[in-house]
Amino acid sequence: MIAVVFVVNPIAGMGGSVGLRGTDGEAYWEALRRGARPVSPGVARRFVEALVKGCGDVLRERVEFLTAGGGMGEDYLREAGLRYRIVHIPPSRTSARDTVETVRRGVEQGASLVIFVGGDGTARDVGLAVGRTTPILGIPAGVKMFSGVFAISPEAGAAIVCSYLRGEVGVVEAELMDIDEEAYRRDVLSARLYGYVKTVSSENLLAPSKSPTIGEEEAKDAIARYFVEELMEPDTLYLLGPGSTVATIARALGYEKTLLGFDAVYRGRVIARDLWGDRLVELLRRRPKRRLVLTPIGSQGFLIGRGNKQLTPEALTLFSKKDLIVVATPNKIMRLRHLLVDTGSPELDRRFSCYHRVVTGYREERIVKIVPASIPDLVEGGGCS
Repeated sequence: MIAVVFVVNPIAGMGGSVGLRGTDGEAYWEALRRGARPVSPGVARRFVEALVKGCGDVLRERVEFLTAGGGMGEDYLREAGLRYRIVHIPPSRTSARDTVETVRRGVEQGASLVIFVGGDGTARDVGLAVGRTTPILGIPAGVKMFSGVFAISPEAGAAIVCSYLRGEVGVVEAELMDIDEEAYRRDVLSARLYGYVKTVSSENLLAPSKSPTIGEEEAKDAIARYFVEELMEPDTLYLLGPGSTVATIARALGYEKTLLGFDAVYRGRVIARDLWGDRLVELLRRRPKRRLVLTPIGSQGFLIGRGNKQLTPEALTLFSKKDLIVVATPNKIMRLRHLLVDTGSPELDRRFSCYHRVVTGYREERIVKIVPASIPDLVEGGGCS
């Protein structure tokens, strides 16, 4: 029998849709005040459902999950009819200590793999509990996912676990990183390497750790000039997303953009800053002619689903693929096999997938494939439909 720890951070990712970039500390209460809803339960269910679909026979015959009670793991395993044993009963208001305790007890009882649902903060807690003795795999539910232990989607995570249980993949070292959330909310990106842990090896389905790009200012300026001089259309609302390349476009328009948020530009001037929630959706509904301007975030290749959680499914339904303008420097695009989308809805993932133009310079474009992270077969090389 193979023992596997499964633990869920119940509040991971709640700050993203309400513009908070995380839920550490007091941000959790502010997220609740703004009407944020739990994200990780839906992610956990997607993962477990995909896991059962991918290798249910192996799970039922050879795997016992070691987990925490209730919403920290038990609920999802029970719903799926999988074998599990509770090693920790958390209080009604959970904390990082409950994650650490669940993982620590599971590893002490012989777990060969730790699966967690959360973001970088959860990854640090799990890493603290296991050190470098047991491989860990993150199922992405947080706002911040800079560490190299995360699958690109819940479905990809399930595919990785199935391959691991069948003995088809090995174990590698990965970076454990996190950022200063308070600085992040001030549009300052300050990442720190906390150490190295073991994770399951999967070349296409495991996201690399993020690292900042440098030496590309000239390319960004060329993209911005082309955008302002030739791509902008009259009476069109432009929703400018996070990222330094898009921020360069804003500077070409004469204002300093919210680096990690969404700003709205209409007729060449900014009309709203740091949009999220109902305010974002209401503004989009008032402007039927609209464009969404995005750039891949960091080195992971995510176009939607990392670093721009304000784009909820409700907001994304107001855009079609033809409304999407993607900008990226040539160096960034050359390092990526494809771009990824993880909207939280497989139907929306498909809407924004397949081949698309990426603006890479002044009157320079490149055709790049966009694939849904929620469909591992396409990530691994499947065709567009």
